[in-house]
Amino acid sequence: MKPKALLTLFCAALLIAACERTPKAEKTVLMAPDGVFAAALTEQYALIATASGPAQLWQLNPKSLLHNWQHTDANNGIVKVALSADEHYAITAEKDSLAWWRIADGALLKVWSFPDIGAISLSADGRFALIGLKDKAIYFALPYGRTQYAFAHDNPVLATALSRNGDYALTGSEDNTAKLWDLKNGTLQYIWPHPNQVTTVALSADGAYAMTNAALSQTHLWKTATGKVHQDVGPKLLTLSAAQFSDNGNYLVTGRISQRIDLWNVKTGKLLKYWRPQKQEIWRPSAASIVALAFTDNDKKITSMATNGFLQRWRR
Repeated sequence: MKPKALLTLFCAALLIAACERTPKAEKTVLMAPDGVFAAALTEQYALIATASGPAQLWQLNPKSLLHNWQHTDANNGIVKVALSADEHYAITAEKDSLAWWRIADGALLKVWSFPDIGAISLSADGRFALIGLKDKAIYFALPYGRTQYAFAHDNPVLATALSRNGDYALTGSEDNTAKLWDLKNGTLQYIWPHPNQVTTVALSADGAYAMTNAALSQTHLWKTATGKVHQDVGPKLLTLSAAQFSDNGNYLVTGRISQRIDLWNVKTGKLLKYWRPQKQEIWRPSAASIVALAFTDNDKKITSMATNGFLQRWRR
């Protein structure tokens, strides 16, 4: 490219950035220079997985690498990770295996074989895992290595969520449905049809609200007590890559595949604020997606992780 053309491109990129200026992050840290494939965040920790090699558990303040976790000799790469809300346990998944870890000393507690893992979630106390598989999800008691419930779908399960109070499980599938399940008895509560495969789901801590998003589709907020739509939020054609409710259930933060973070009022469905996270180079188009989000500091701040390896902290 000629110098004049390059200068024009650079100036145009700066102009676009100026027009889309959003609040700056309070903190920006490059956690993985080679990029991130999957991540989970809590108040104190970030668990990240790259395309190959072990998963890394980082303490965030002060920044310190605590553990490198790999659970098979084949080293097929970690594809999914999850942390318990009480910050005592973690799970990691390769394509065909699941491992349960203790955070305090990094001990590998158990490993199980499961074919074609598509999604994982961990209960607040770290003792149950919701595992998305080829035609179902299973609610798995980790200390006993036993399936407590099986939740049927017609196609692979791509997204899972557990309410922190232990009342509900939520699954999203390639069969274009999201399903809400009662964890007291394993029964199906509601089936929510979507126009495309459901790739992102979330549950509020108290189980009162569910969020679902299918590829290139409307994002829905549901009331779990009635199974009815509470609010539709955001554009009608949108693909999310991450979502998290605040601890008090008043807010929802969502991450897009187009590297944007949106903060929503759950009651009204209104957009309160949005941010555009760090790019590696301002003048070059970025394909980084938001892979993990967490509310921290009594819901006053939000932590995000993008596929380009940047962890950032934002003030709500």
